[in-house]
Formats: sequence, structure tokens, C-alpha cells
Amino acid sequence: MVRETIHCVVMFADVAGSTAMYENMGDDLARERISKALNALISISQRHQGTLVKTIGDEILVYFTSMDDAVFAARAIQIAMEDDRSPETVGVSIRIGMQYGSTILENDDIFGDTVNVAARVASMAKARQILLTQEIAFMVKSPELSNNMRPYDRLRIKGKNEQLDIFLYAWEEESDMTNMATASSFTNPARNEQSEDLILSYKGKDYSIPVDTTSYLMGRGKDCELIVQGDLISRYHSRIEHRRGKFIITDQSTNGTFIRTTGGQSIFLRREEFTLFGSGLISLGKKVDPNDPNIIKFLCE
Repeated sequence: MVRETIHCVVMFADVAGSTAMYENMGDDLARERISKALNALISISQRHQGTLVKTIGDEILVYFTSMDDAVFAARAIQIAMEDDRSPETVGVSIRIGMQYGSTILENDDIFGDTVNVAARVASMAKARQILLTQEIAFMVKSPELSNNMRPYDRLRIKGKNEQLDIFLYAWEEESDMTNMATASSFTNPARNEQSEDLILSYKGKDYSIPVDTTSYLMGRGKDCELIVQGDLISRYHSRIEHRRGKFIITDQSTNGTFIRTTGGQSIFLRREEFTLFGSGLISLGKKVDPNDPNIIKFLCE
């Protein structure tokens, strides 16, 4: 029995919504599509120096000795699934979670706290997301990776006093930028005017968010662009970004983000996104109350 302790990135990647796939497609077709997806995940991980530990139902467990290799592998997986339009992968989306730390390697299997945390991080992810812990987000060497790390949420681990900061690797932003640049080559310059800035009003002060914004954070965190205090507000509660001519708000909180447009539409977001338009109110962590001192007004023309 060979047992050793290694420091590595542990990654779980699984097929999101597999239960629904079996219900909607039937056992044979669902299994065929999931198997094809898992084979692709394994192949891509190994091309990026990953070591396959095992497959567990609809997910794979892999470890990497390099943080950059791990994140590049995760990105390649999502891009491959996005680009694959074959009938065998229709309806298949992947979610990925990873953690770095000390891990016990024994009989070709891995054990320990790092593995458990990685599994928890993966369970937080939605379809097509890559979530990872702060240590990975801060220690990747490639600017191509570090420039697309976004604060996402906090994870409380049973038996530990401290919470872990979880980050989202925004791989889709790279694709969006590429698509926009390509489209601009064929656009009439007279029609290529940028949309107006988004204006937020909070406690009597206006904040202008320009169209070149890649990430504008709202929450309790001291490093947020708009700091909003409250018991129900997460450290990094919501994020606003400008994509393809629109301002998008994405909730990344525990208690959700509530929006009410001037037209009377009410929206509740929990780990979801919404395109802001016109004007309205934003409330972090609780239902919109126009008299709440923490209410945020928005104007997007």
C-alpha cells in the first residue's frame, strides 16, 4: 500500500441536470449523452496534465499539480461543450468546482479535506460555471486567467470557523469579447455608437458605470465598488457588467437580489442574471421597499 501526501488542485466536473435528462430523454439516450460528455472531459483534462482519479456517476474527479493547468483545463472543457453542436451532446452542460491544498494519494485514489471542499464548491456551481477557491484565483500565474477571476460567494465549511471566499472564472467573457470584435468588423460605423452609461443612485449620491465596465461589484465587501451594509447582504452580493451593448446584473449572494422596474415588473434573482433596462429599484437581500435606506435606484437608457 503506497501512501503519500501531495499538494494539488482537485477538480470535480459533472453533468448538470443529469436527473432531468434521464426523466426527459429516457435512460438509454441520457446515458449515451452523459458518457460522451464524460469521455470528452477526461480527454481534455489529461491533455492539460490532469490525472483522472475516477468517474462517479455523472462526474469525474481529477487532480493537477499546476493551478494554471487546472483552470486552463476547466476553460477548455466549457469551450469544447459550447462549441460541440453534435446531436449527441444536445442538452448537456457542465459545472466545475476546484480547490487547492494538501491531499492524501493512496492506491490511485485521493482523500482529505481538499477533496471534500472541492466537492462542495462544485455543488455550488450552476451549469456552464467554473468555481474555485480564493487561493487558486490569486495564485494563477497567467494574466489570461487572473484577469477573468470574479468574486462569487462565501462557503461555510462544517466544523470550521472561517468561511471560504469562492471565485467565478468568467470564461464566457473571453468569448463575448471575441464575438464583439468580430462583429464590429462588419458593422456600419454610423450605427456603432456605444450605449449610455448606467447610473446608480444610493443614499443621495449618483454613481456612473461606463460601458467599458467588466465588473462592478455591490455588497458588504470593502473592495466592492458600491458598498452596501446590511445583515442580509453578502460580501460580494451582485455584479454588474456591460456585455454586447447591455448592462447585465448577476446575483451571487445567499439571499438573492430583488429588482422592480418602473413599468411594474418584479424580478427575483438567485445565482441568475437579468438585463437592466429603463429605470427602477434594486434591493440586496430582501424585497424591494422604496422607503428602505439601502434601496438602489438605476437608470439605463
